[in-house]
Formats: sequence, C-alpha cells, structure tokens
Amino acid sequence: MISVAMATFNGETYIQEQLDSIYNQTRKVDEIIIVDDCSSDLTVRVIEQYILSHKDIDIKLYKNEENLGYKKNFKKVISLCHGDYVFLSDQDDIWKVNKVEDMISIMEENPNISVLASSFEFIDQKGDVFTVPLDSRMSNNNLLMKKVKTNEVVPISFYELSIRNSFQGCALCLTKKLCARFLECFIEEFVHDWLIVLLASETNSMYFYNAPLFQYRIHDKNAIGLKDVTTSSTVKDALYARTAFCESALHVMHVLRKVDCDFEKNVTDFDCYSDFCEKHIQYLKKGSFFRVLFQNFSSYYKVIKTPRARIMDLVFCLKQGIRR
Repeated sequence: MISVAMATFNGETYIQEQLDSIYNQTRKVDEIIIVDDCSSDLTVRVIEQYILSHKDIDIKLYKNEENLGYKKNFKKVISLCHGDYVFLSDQDDIWKVNKVEDMISIMEENPNISVLASSFEFIDQKGDVFTVPLDSRMSNNNLLMKKVKTNEVVPISFYELSIRNSFQGCALCLTKKLCARFLECFIEEFVHDWLIVLLASETNSMYFYNAPLFQYRIHDKNAIGLKDVTTSSTVKDALYARTAFCESALHVMHVLRKVDCDFEKNVTDFDCYSDFCEKHIQYLKKGSFFRVLFQNFSSYYKVIKTPRARIMDLVFCLKQGIRR
C-alpha cells in the first residue's frame, strides 16, 4: 500500500496542479492524506472539490481546529497514513509521472532502504524550470556535499547528514517502520524531514537516488524554502563560516541523545566524531594551523568539508596567526 502525506496551509494557487501530478502517476497511490493547518484562503474548498471529482482514489481531508505549524502538522499527517510506503508531499510542487513507480521499485528491490530521497528541478511561480550554478563536487542542486552520478543510488551516512539537511521532505519516501520511529522520536528542535533522514542513517538505511523526480517550486509564500548561505569578511563571521558545520553536528548529536538513547551506541564512532568536532572548533578559534593540518588525515573531515573548504580552514588559521 502506498500513501501520500500532504500538509497544507494557504495553498489555493498551486494545490490542484500538485494533486493532478500525484493522481496521474504511472504507478497509482492508494491514498492521499491531507491535513490542512487552518488555511484562510480557498485551499480547503479546492481540495473538497477535487475529492468530489476524483472518487476513484481515496483522498481524506482533515482540518485542524488550531494552527499547529508545519512541523507538528507533518507529524499529524504521517500518523494518519496507512501505507507500507509513505511519500511526503508539499502543496505547491509538481511530481514527474514516474516518481512513485521509480522510487517504489528501488525500495522493493532493496529492502534495506528505509528512506529514499530523489533529486529535483527548480521551477518558479509560473511553473517554468530554472537552474542554479552547480558545483561539480556536489549533487542534488548543491545540497549534498559529494558527487553522485546521474541515476545512481547511494547510501548517505549520519556524518553527512549531521552537518546540514540535504534533502527536502517532499523528496522523501519512507517505510511504515521508519514512520513509526519518527513519530516515537519526534521533537520540534529538528525540522521534520531532517529528523527523518537522521533516524534512517542510524541503521544505515538512508539512500539517495540522483534523478530529478519532482519540480520544486520557489515562490514568495514558501512555508519552508531553500536559503542562501552567505559569508562576511569580518573575522567573527569568517569564524562562524568555518565552524558552522561542526557546531551543527554537535547540536544534532546532543538532541539525538535526548530523543534516542540508543543512537549513540548504534552509530559507529559517534563519540569519536563528537570529539573531532569539538577539537576542530577549538583549533579554528585558536588559529592552530598545524593541528588543523593534522586533522586533514581524519575521515570525518573529508566527509563534512570539501577539499577547498579544508584549504580555507588552513588559510584562516594562518591569518589568525598573523593578526596575533
């Protein structure tokens, strides 16, 4: 059984186009569960009319009595799904017709996968495709910090996911077991999709399929958008840019210890990785060139930073020394 979990809020402009793209899949879904978070526009009416005109598919609409916010709303809609596989859906994207068929086929052939993410294309408010400058060392429109060949399916480690969220929720398909795990461990300190992929990484069951299977719409009303990362030339901001990934990883590990007491035991070298991140931050703050240079032999460093970023760390340390 295949479910689609959709959380809606003031999505009247694009939601019918998204529902059409789900309805027209080459492999049909069994149910679409929608939870509306107190929309003040015509979102609910559009959905109700769609349900009336598409009685050959099971679409259920639930209306919140109070606004929960997108994190709790996605938790609620996932809890209402019955599928062996659950696709998360935004209200304003467009799925390629083969999205469900391709992702389910991969997961059925590889039962060790509990969460599978696909890549995507950008579209604007009018639905026109646009591109961003791509870094040849990265994938998934520069969200994933490693090169993955087109149409390749690769595992994604906890260490890669600890530094930042590389996959939108609308890119994900989850097994029923992982859904239950997410509901058990839900905490608002994480965006829902980041927690989902982190939990999958605990059992080495988080995978990425490098094929663009949906169109991700960028517009001025996105509930959650992709944010630009900018840096400043000031010493303070430069230090933040150099330490941000390790700071993020330490925060992630702190929260995961709270929500899952076994996470630390299940992830290989969890404590060693934590120690590396703490020391890396200390070395950068002190401008310890040779200690950072020595860290270049660490496998953790090679996962969380590109070769160029590691060189820039050393340059930063040299500048720190000159200033002193």
